[in-house]
Order: sequence, then C-alpha cells, then structure tokens
Amino acid sequence: MNKKLLEGFFKENTVESDIPTAPALAHFYLALESDPEAGEEIRAVMDEAIFDEQAGRQAEVLAERREIEALATCEQVIRFMRRGTDPMNQHILANKALVFEDEIVPELVRMLKTSMNDGFIETAIRILAKSNKDIADDLIEIFHDMRYPYAQAMALVVLGYKAGETRIPWLIEQYKKLKRLYPDESHCEGAYYALCEMDSRFYPAAGKVRKK
Repeated sequence: MNKKLLEGFFKENTVESDIPTAPALAHFYLALESDPEAGEEIRAVMDEAIFDEQAGRQAEVLAERREIEALATCEQVIRFMRRGTDPMNQHILANKALVFEDEIVPELVRMLKTSMNDGFIETAIRILAKSNKDIADDLIEIFHDMRYPYAQAMALVVLGYKAGETRIPWLIEQYKKLKRLYPDESHCEGAYYALCEMDSRFYPAAGKVRKK
C-alpha cells in the first residue's frame, strides 16, 4: 500500500530548480555520509576545486580542523556548532561529535525545537543521520514543536534515512502542509527528498530514474 502511495506521490510532485535548494544540498551531503568511501573521494575533488578558486581558504579550513580535533567535551562541540563552522568542515565536526554520541544526540534533538541557527541545524542533522541511535520517533514527536520551518525541513531529510516504511504517509502529509504554508520557500522539499531516500531504501529497482 505504501509503495503505491509513494508512486502516486512522485507522479504528482517533483522539484524543479536550477539552483540546489537547502534540502537538496542536505540530501546530497547526507548521501555522502552514508557511503564513506565514495564520499571521501567526492569531497577530495570538491575540496581541491574550492581551494584552487579561493586563495587563502585552505589555510583557514585546516586551522579550523585543528580546533575541531582539539575539542574535548560535548559542551565544547555544541559551542563550536553554534558559533558556525566552514561547510567544508561540517563532516569533520560531525565525526568529532559522535565521540560523545550518547550525550550529544538527545541534546541535539532537544535543541532543534528552538534553534534558529542555520549552521547549527545543518551540522546537527549530519550528526543525527550518521548516529547509530534510533531517533526517528523522537524527531517526529517534536516535529510540530519546532519553531523554525528550516529546522523542520532539515529534520525531514534526516527522517528519510531513519524512519520506517510506515512513516511514508506522515511524510507525504508534511510535504503537503509545508508546501501550503510556505509556497514561496523550499521547506517542503525536505519531505520530498526524505521520500526519495525511503523509496531507494524500501523499494530498490534497477534502472529506476526519478527527476530531482
């Protein structure tokens, strides 16, 4: 039943944008995290291209990485997340955070209810997606308490990697709701990309092509 529901959803809905939206980028980066070997290769190519184009950026990024490596507590990691991290270092910070996984994961879920810090949210979802903890029900439980629709959109992307098949109708409902509430924003795409990921997880098919 959910498979047919999902097929119908994709027949009726798509995303069309020449510039990647925030949910699209989040989905891309979480996909890199889900395949570490391929992700490292792609990141290396991207890093080289960025460093070639932006003189001085490499030194700044590497200096920040040394700061991240020196973080010694969960509290220090969270403070670093809140101050802002170069996007090229978000995966490094996520890996450091997972050293304190038992402590930091429930705290990040709690903080997503009130945070309006885009950089913090972006790093938090990387940590939650990569965590071995089952946080799907926790995210769904607090979803409607989140004050910031950007946080909702990012949380939905994570749920594409974490939620069970029975949550497909709920995700479709959130897509429709966010599209109705924010017609000029891309927040609903968080649910769209979550559903793309769930389609791949639960209904893999050779040669399946979907426009994203």
